[in-house]
Amino acid sequence: MKNYIIKITAVLAIIVGFQSCDDPIDLQPISDIGADGFYSNTNEVNLGVIGIYNSLHLKQLDEWIVTELRSDNTQLSFDNSVNANVPYRQLDRFVSNPLNEFTASYWRASYKTIGLSNHVLENLAVVDDIDLAAQYEGEARFLRAHSLFNLVRLYGGVFVITETIDASDARNLERKSIEEAYEVIIEDLEFAYNNLPEAYGSSEVGRATKWAAGAELGKALLTEGSATSVARAETVLRDVATLSGKMLLDNYEDVFDFNNEYNDEILFAVRYQSGLLGLGSPFANLFSPLQSENAVIFGGGDELNVPTEGMEALYAANDPRARTNFAVSWVDNSGNTNLERFVSKYNSTFSNVDDAPNDWVISRYADVILLLAEAINENNGGPNTEAIGYVDDVKLRAGQPVLTSSQTSTYFDFKLALEEERRKEFAFENHRWFDLLRTDRAVTVMNNHFVTDFQYNDPNETAFNTQPIQQFQTLLPIPQYEIDLNPSVAQNVGY
Repeated sequence: MKNYIIKITAVLAIIVGFQSCDDPIDLQPISDIGADGFYSNTNEVNLGVIGIYNSLHLKQLDEWIVTELRSDNTQLSFDNSVNANVPYRQLDRFVSNPLNEFTASYWRASYKTIGLSNHVLENLAVVDDIDLAAQYEGEARFLRAHSLFNLVRLYGGVFVITETIDASDARNLERKSIEEAYEVIIEDLEFAYNNLPEAYGSSEVGRATKWAAGAELGKALLTEGSATSVARAETVLRDVATLSGKMLLDNYEDVFDFNNEYNDEILFAVRYQSGLLGLGSPFANLFSPLQSENAVIFGGGDELNVPTEGMEALYAANDPRARTNFAVSWVDNSGNTNLERFVSKYNSTFSNVDDAPNDWVISRYADVILLLAEAINENNGGPNTEAIGYVDDVKLRAGQPVLTSSQTSTYFDFKLALEEERRKEFAFENHRWFDLLRTDRAVTVMNNHFVTDFQYNDPNETAFNTQPIQQFQTLLPIPQYEIDLNPSVAQNVGY
């Protein structure tokens, strides 16, 4: 099942460990003395591809901070003092700046993945099997596009790197436009969609398939937003929905059961493995309550990603997604009940801190059919029976009533109903912020959140008081170290 991420550990240390720390965007995946010599045969290219997958761990570590924490789904714990966890608090309150460590670390991690992908792509000539070479190229381009897609949504125009470059060239890069970035993203994903296998053998479960690429392609096209792209998104998403063999599981909670990973609903996930292999998931510890010791999960929690009051009010009492996604209380070792919300979606049994076995799901069938419903609504100027049916399928799986006529009578009514259903379905999976950006609802939703969901303007926290946010704040600032290295790089407006 997870053999391929275990056997690569030592090789990954070679591939990533020698990487220069001085390069501004970490584009050198292997040291000069080992780069050309490593990729000498098919097996080594395969190990290089697996190294790209493993690099997702570094990127995933901070992704919730720059996405979920900035949405109305979660907030920093009330138990943290004003002076504690300041970089988290800045992002939660939309008062971030170019020196924020997480805007910088996520940027670096994303370019690490892009750099590893480029190096594989430049060494495919040693692979004699044409089909296998196409698969490796598809995997590398899928993973490169995935990182670039997240970067452009978070930072706007970014560096678009499609080949290995040295440090001196990296210091002279210019940001490309959002449109230029999407050209590369869509071209990469189209190649992956047309060349990746539909499935793999059991020992390689977790590698990107044609259908994983199709799901990402459909979302990228829908996000790019031109009429041509949205029409193409509908076609691709419908193919994934109808031809992939994926389906909704009968029970929502089974989708995230760590004993049932890569089930019939999962298209792509970042894989984790416990056992002190350096491949364990940290999210159970990051999200569980402070001072809970071992009462919730082994080693206690940091309480850094707390569900908002709005999340608690969102679900009907009988919706199983609520308690699968987060808990509202916990019992300490003395038997006392503590009424605190915390994300429990990634909790499981493990015996070392930051070493849970739970995969982080990137895309699944429910996402595909709800995106397809969105594409239909966009293309038709309103929903049809097919689009409504996809949303109803998700609601019925959760035991909830189907959409009403008032929720489906117009384009905008359906858009809002779909937005709400996606929030319920994908809570704490890092979808919410990207959904609000794609539908151009981020400013409206977040300003309402600041007023109704939590009193953000505390007179004791003047440095973090949140005024109504402006459109420029939906983008993160370009990390300051990039501008220090190359002053010609323009900072995002407002920073």
